Amino acid sequence: MALRVAYISHYPELYGANRSMLDLVLELRDRGEVEPFVLMPRAGPLQDVLAAERIPSAVIPTAPWMTERYYGGRWYHRLLQHLRHEAAARKRAKVTADAMPVMAAQLRSWGAQLIHANSAAVPGLVDLRRRTGLPLVWHIREMPERHYRVHLDAGARGYGRALRAADRLVAISKAVVDDIRRYTGDTANVALIHDGVLRLAQYDALARPAELRLGERGPFTFVLMGLIHPSKGQVEAVEALALLRDRGLQVRLVIAGSGRDKPLRERIAALKLEDRVELTGYVNDPFPLFKAADANLVCSRYEAFGRVTVEAMACGLPVIGHASGGTAELVRDGLTGLLYTNGAAELAERMARLVSEPGLADRLGRAGAADARDRFTIERDSAQVLKVYRAVLAGR
Repeated sequence: MALRVAYISHYPELYGANRSMLDLVLELRDRGEVEPFVLMPRAGPLQDVLAAERIPSAVIPTAPWMTERYYGGRWYHRLLQHLRHEAAARKRAKVTADAMPVMAAQLRSWGAQLIHANSAAVPGLVDLRRRTGLPLVWHIREMPERHYRVHLDAGARGYGRALRAADRLVAISKAVVDDIRRYTGDTANVALIHDGVLRLAQYDALARPAELRLGERGPFTFVLMGLIHPSKGQVEAVEALALLRDRGLQVRLVIAGSGRDKPLRERIAALKLEDRVELTGYVNDPFPLFKAADANLVCSRYEAFGRVTVEAMACGLPVIGHASGGTAELVRDGLTGLLYTNGAAELAERMARLVSEPGLADRLGRAGAADARDRFTIERDSAQVLKVYRAVLAGR
């Protein structure tokens, strides 16, 4: 009999975390191992996909427990800002607390046997676990303070207590495991399971060596994909492109994603790169952009994993990544890609190598595609998560 699992997402859009959850849910559902149900805080594209797949879902509003805080002005301004932030945090906590009885009732109506929370950002889980008595598997896909620079409403200790209350934590990279330990010490039960990004058949269909692309177009095209945010390094990529332009190299950069793009647009204008940088906005399907590009950039600091990194590797794109967080686990410097550490000048040097050495770009692209196929399949990820479910239930 299939295990009835309630999955909880912290947003309804189809960004990386939810795409990974969907892959997991559909694989386990199609194998007959899991009967899934999904909760989310508001309506959105995720609900439409679930409806098309005939997966029951419900919208129950909750409020974030991790938020960005801004301070400025004199000390008394900062004090007033802090008091307002704290008051807002209490209001958010009440919204979530009021939702918990409703969520518990929904889980009971579904006959759920296990809760799977899809992000560190899902609030109220300790209360929900207490109300339902169901085991909790908590998928941690972020390094909230390091990567997104958010404030934890519960504080570091409160966040750590919540993590320790889960029956099992699943971390998507060793970098995330290490970050969890900052809050929990060695007491939390953590399983390291890299995300499965594609199925084996998809890897085989996508792989296209760089030698088949290079020379097909004019400028060498780099692509950088993901949420536009200061921690994601889009401005650094633009500054590196300017250095290559100043050296006379024919290069362009495609930046795909939505978010806080005003500083990015201002930097592009200041460097007079409007004719070399394309901002596409959010794209639902990244693969057409990958197939039209020559190399992929990952400039994010403390990326927890990097789904788009693996997708680019699967397409045979050589990847240049920042040597931090999960990126350093995905990209093996000099073997399956190139890593950099020290800002735009070093990034530009790595980019110039790919532009001027087609053989290197081809070799890294081929090796990266093979490595991604070996390590990051949906089949492998789903089997490991299923083992976690069974171990948690057996432990009860």
